[in-house]
Amino acid sequence: MKRFKQPVRPPRDKDRTPLVRASALLLMAGLLYLLWPSAETAYLAMESVIR
Repeated sequence: MKRFKQPVRPPRDKDRTPLVRASALLLMAGLLYLLWPSAETAYLAMESVIR
């Protein structure tokens, strides 16, 4: 039984998963930073409705 080597991918098809994860994390952090005041206001409003 022969073992076949896995096909070698050209350099342009590099695995970009770490880059995608890092950029998504930065994007989420930026959105959280931008939306934090409105989220805090919504939380306080909800808390005052519950009481």
